[in-house]
Amino acid sequence: MRRRRPAATVVVAACLLLSACGGLTMPDHGPIHETTSNGSNRDDEPASIDPPGPKPGDSREEILRGFLYAMRATPAIRTSVAREFLTDEAAADWQPSGMVIYDTVRTPLSSGLAEARMADAYRIDERGAWLGRVTSDDATVPFPMELRDNEWRISQPPPYLMVTRSWFDQRFRQVALYFFDPSAAILVPEPVFVPKGRQFASSLVNGLLQGPSSELSEVGYLPPDLRSISVPVSANGVARVVLRSDTGDVLPPSPEQADLLVSQLAWTLRQEPSIDRFQVTIDGRQVQLPGQSSEFSVNHGHEYAPYVAGSSTLLFGVRGGVMVGGSPQNLQTVTGPFGSGGYVLRSVAADLRAEQAAGVSASGTTLWLAPVKANGSPATRLISDGQDLLRPAWDFSGRLWEIDRRRGGAVVSYVLGGEVHTLDVSGISGENVKDFLVSPDGSRLVAVVRESADVDRVVVSRLLTTGDGLVAGATAAEPITDASPTGQIRDIAWRSPTSLVILPGSRTVFQVRSASVDGAKGADSLAVPVEGDVLALAGTPVPDETSYAFTRGALIDLDDPQGTPVTIDPEVESLNYVG
Repeated sequence: MRRRRPAATVVVAACLLLSACGGLTMPDHGPIHETTSNGSNRDDEPASIDPPGPKPGDSREEILRGFLYAMRATPAIRTSVAREFLTDEAAADWQPSGMVIYDTVRTPLSSGLAEARMADAYRIDERGAWLGRVTSDDATVPFPMELRDNEWRISQPPPYLMVTRSWFDQRFRQVALYFFDPSAAILVPEPVFVPKGRQFASSLVNGLLQGPSSELSEVGYLPPDLRSISVPVSANGVARVVLRSDTGDVLPPSPEQADLLVSQLAWTLRQEPSIDRFQVTIDGRQVQLPGQSSEFSVNHGHEYAPYVAGSSTLLFGVRGGVMVGGSPQNLQTVTGPFGSGGYVLRSVAADLRAEQAAGVSASGTTLWLAPVKANGSPATRLISDGQDLLRPAWDFSGRLWEIDRRRGGAVVSYVLGGEVHTLDVSGISGENVKDFLVSPDGSRLVAVVRESADVDRVVVSRLLTTGDGLVAGATAAEPITDASPTGQIRDIAWRSPTSLVILPGSRTVFQVRSASVDGAKGADSLAVPVEGDVLALAGTPVPDETSYAFTRGALIDLDDPQGTPVTIDPEVESLNYVG
């Protein structure tokens, strides 16, 4: 029942985000999927847009402007009016498969050809995944037209929808679709944009049915070739996920597969506040788990949490070259080897259970591994020939990650079973890397790369792993922040499984901000001014845990920067959560 779906070959796509789409064709009329609840995603629906069709005698510019406006028809996203601006042949063939989102657009005639010239435009693919900025070459879209019965009509429309940012922001929300890593041990969130409103729950399920992108190593446990018939939500918060295959011969999942399937749905559907529980039917057969009713809580599958259920919430750092740890109000020297004073460290990272710690020597040349608490085991030297080792990082599987800032450029490596493996990551390896993180689910490597003097950028690579814990490769790192010519980036930390907090450098008042791991604009909106000499950030993807700005002698709560700071020993040189 594991499956992968092919990656998109089109620029952007919206159809498969929408619940009523059975294929690649946009709906022509009517609502998507009705639900009966009144969840928060439906309370603030924007006004409907009912655009007019073409008028007799419209010029080419008027036809183009009318077509652009007609692509915003709502409340159900539909293309019936937009097709009226096309030739009969183009209307029959047009299968818009996504969205380009722009701030402004001009529609001049250039050498007799109507064009749409977009400013500050971005793309999403057919799963709603953010693809980034539209290049300057692609920001001008030609619209060939023909005279039909003495009226201008568009003969070659673009293969996607074109909508304004304000329209998109009002009607779409960024969420996460949850797929399993290859070992089926942890869920990996994939950020996507889906429509708000009555189709929200159905859009979430349809996103799961498409599976993860083929270039990634995640897997899904919904049987292939299913389609969502509906996801109605009752007044008491019970969703009915009705799935059907075209053949009707899908085998029922085994108990193990059913648990993974239900966990995927639970983590994904819990993003709809009106849903407390849900049922699943496949070709009319109820999915059940041994010893449970046919209704599942949206809190099912906690053990597969992408931030790793049961992770330690303690902080660990260095004071006078010695490892300390504990709560913010009670940092104590650890009892393991790194607390003995026999190792002079500049940075440490405890694994997710706070059982093992990796420490970098003050010289930056040696990486040590030791138990956090004394158990009779000594420290083990993992790397002894480094040049400038950054603070290491851990993921859920016990892989220990390190980047060495060598004179010839960064070298990325990970340690598994005591063996050091080097990994080539385009856009990170060989670059001037200042800082890095690895997501607890082991799926993302995030780095701060110096592009030139005082110009830094945050980039993300996807780590491709196998079921036995090895890393098969990594995708080329893509930028998720614009280069910052006004200053450097001093530190980054996790805010959630899919977002970061970023600390700019060289200022007395720091504007700590957030960023989505896919680089989506406006998806995460933290912007916190913090006064004082902020040295670093301490953040974690674990929900309800506090993210801090770390200053000499204090921790400042980023959710309440004007509140009373937590006083700590001013001799503490670094501090962070596990991972």
